[in-house]
Amino acid sequence: MNQRIHRAAFICGHALFLLLVATYMIGCGGDQPAPPKRPSTATTSTKPKVVETSATGTASISGIINFSGTVPKLKTVDMGAVAECKEQHSSDVISEALVLGEDNTVGNVVVKIKSGLPINAKYDPPTAPVEMDQVGCIYTPHVLGVQAGQTVKFKNSDSVPHNVHTLSEKNKAFNKAVNKGGELEMAYDEEETFFVKCDIHPWMKSYVSVISHPFFHVTQKDGKYQIKDLPAGKYTVEIWHERLGEQTKEIEVADGQSVQLDFTLSKS
Repeated sequence: MNQRIHRAAFICGHALFLLLVATYMIGCGGDQPAPPKRPSTATTSTKPKVVETSATGTASISGIINFSGTVPKLKTVDMGAVAECKEQHSSDVISEALVLGEDNTVGNVVVKIKSGLPINAKYDPPTAPVEMDQVGCIYTPHVLGVQAGQTVKFKNSDSVPHNVHTLSEKNKAFNKAVNKGGELEMAYDEEETFFVKCDIHPWMKSYVSVISHPFFHVTQKDGKYQIKDLPAGKYTVEIWHERLGEQTKEIEVADGQSVQLDFTLSKS
């Protein structure tokens, strides 16, 4: 009997020991450090930031176009025996191939930004057309500047018929009659300067300069020009004259700055 009691006590004591050991291990397990976190697989974007540049700004470039050298003798326009043309003028008509002011400033010069504008900048053309009239059997103005996409209205304010014959290369050329009091409209998409004439009256000559942006100016007799609303930057400014050729200069402008840039042309 005693042997059975001792044996049962041994078994109970052993079971109690195992239970205490198991409880201890479970309790200690709560103090084990958490497994390390895996490194994040998310990547940081390395794409460069796009710096947006305004297509317009507050800078401006202005100046005067001067002539240097001996002033060539200006030709008189020969209107032949066309009385309807002659009688509209009280004096001889002087060719506008070279128009000079009192201080030898130069008119009919196209001044434009040749390069330096923001890449891919787009400039909507003005909705109002520009006009080239045929009046007194003369094209007026002699040189017309127009933004690409803008409408050019060719008018005939004379009492005689004319035609408009354009010799453009990048834009579609045409040769159309314009009866007295009539008009026609055209638009040009490609930048170029081209010759315009009237085949009926061969002394009638003019030029149209198509420019892909609004930053240009055609000088009057005083030779002055101004190009406004430019964004800050470095620019190449180009001038063109039908007889005196082309010339370029480099210039840099800051926001809100107005800079002076003069040119001098001479007959080669």
